[in-house]
Amino acid sequence: MQSIVSLVRYLGAEFNFKIVTTNCDLNSDKPYGGIQADTWIKSELGCEVYYTSLQNLSYRTVKKVMDETSFDLVYINSFFSKNFSIIPLQILNTYYKKKPVILAPRGMLGEGALAIKRFKKRAFILYSRITGLHSRVIWHATSVQEEQEIKNVFGTKKTIYKISNLPKKLNADLKKIKTPGSLNLCFISRISEKKNLVFALNVLAQINDQEIRYNIYGPLEDSTYWEKCENILKNFPKNIKAEYQGTIDPKDLEKVLADEHMMFLPTFNENFGHSIVESLLCGCPVIISDQTPWNDLEANDAGYAIPLNEKEKFITAIKACVKLNQEEFSARSQKAINYISKKIDLGLITQQYKTLFNESIKN
Repeated sequence: MQSIVSLVRYLGAEFNFKIVTTNCDLNSDKPYGGIQADTWIKSELGCEVYYTSLQNLSYRTVKKVMDETSFDLVYINSFFSKNFSIIPLQILNTYYKKKPVILAPRGMLGEGALAIKRFKKRAFILYSRITGLHSRVIWHATSVQEEQEIKNVFGTKKTIYKISNLPKKLNADLKKIKTPGSLNLCFISRISEKKNLVFALNVLAQINDQEIRYNIYGPLEDSTYWEKCENILKNFPKNIKAEYQGTIDPKDLEKVLADEHMMFLPTFNENFGHSIVESLLCGCPVIISDQTPWNDLEANDAGYAIPLNEKEKFITAIKACVKLNQEEFSARSQKAINYISKKIDLGLITQQYKTLFNESIKN
């Protein structure tokens, strides 16, 4: 998770991070190579990581790790995860009532996210309210939008710290070649319903008179959803070359974005959107939905944030970008960098995290 990687990289010199996670990717049972599971090991980030194997992942294991580990506070990086949010909270509320708990819902409380598997999620939120599962949680929102989402679900009296995510450190490459009549678009995210790739493909399928390349990167989180995407791709117009390119090693991200003009990610909801921020930092304007914190893109000539019920505007925006010449695109590329650089004050954000952790421990 880039959010956690960045936290450790920026704050690891002052805080002793210990991370508990699985020894394989989401929806995969293939363990990472060269990783010893079910014990604490030193990470290349400098922190300790406990990679639990799937066969040992249980309430008992989570409690055992807590019982055998010295800690001042717990930071939970999920809301609906059974093993990494619900069970830890149950244990903390029962056995560690004096330990502070910070929870980052990561966009999971947005309307778009809650609309997916709606009944199941609403039932869990009701369970949380009845049992008080989240009653003492200190909430970490990464945007004004997410702060309001937390209030909408759990009320306005909750303790909420609004602190932006820390971005990955990237160097922009402005040497992108752009000719009128063609456009290189990319999708960099998990392949799941929330990220709305089906919508993106349906938009592109209606553009039959311009040359567009759409590279799709990301883990296949939902195989059923990906089948829907593949069915659309089978009937794609010949002028659009859309292909799945697999996942990206984080160290190769700049190289990938150096060959892309823009990102097209009409997500249902993002509390931050690391791939969006990283795209902008690399000089790639973005075409996204208006369900993210970056809704003033067009006013700053850094891309487009369009309501999902206005499909024609997505088509119009993409067609306009296809027509851009080198000079016009280079100007927008630089404006994308300027836009996100002004939005993110690394010194301020880092200090805010220090305050969040230190004040949570004191209280």
